[in-house]
Amino acid sequence: MTNDTGAVARQRHYTSLRNADREGRRKTWSIGYGDPGYTTQFGTPPEPSARHTATSIYKIITDTRWLHRGACLACPWEGPDQRRRDTAIEDAHDHTHPEWRNLPILDRAPSNKGFRIWWLHVHARYPEGWFDAGGPLRLYAAPPFDRHQAGAAPGGGFLLHAARPKQQPPGDRQLTLE
Repeated sequence: MTNDTGAVARQRHYTSLRNADREGRRKTWSIGYGDPGYTTQFGTPPEPSARHTATSIYKIITDTRWLHRGACLACPWEGPDQRRRDTAIEDAHDHTHPEWRNLPILDRAPSNKGFRIWWLHVHARYPEGWFDAGGPLRLYAAPPFDRHQAGAAPGGGFLLHAARPKQQPPGDRQLTLE
């Protein structure tokens, strides 16, 4: 095992295990399927990116227990171990786009009619150049829950889904006569 950290170094090590047994590959950190920088053990490992880019790495502890970490494709940063991939992706965005948690969470785009107006609304609410820098787009999740999606935001960033806050039911208050 290499002591190098970061998504690119971990994926390079993973692709060097072409002739290793299945269990050895499973217990090795590698970039998550479909996340930026992903390749199979037979693929060419990614090169470091020019800008900080969020991704996730994982390893399999047992068949029912996986560990995930947020990671960056431009530097050796790795987040803490997480049980869920989405939590690791959020850690990675804390590193690559620290102000993402302060951005508004929007409803999904309407189908065809109204998309242009929705798009203008998104650009008005997000900072100038945000999507050009690979920043994420925050949307309310459709029930039951949507996973964060790599490359689905404008500019190639993540769609980060958030649960809609539950509305408090109006309290049944008994009015008293005085």
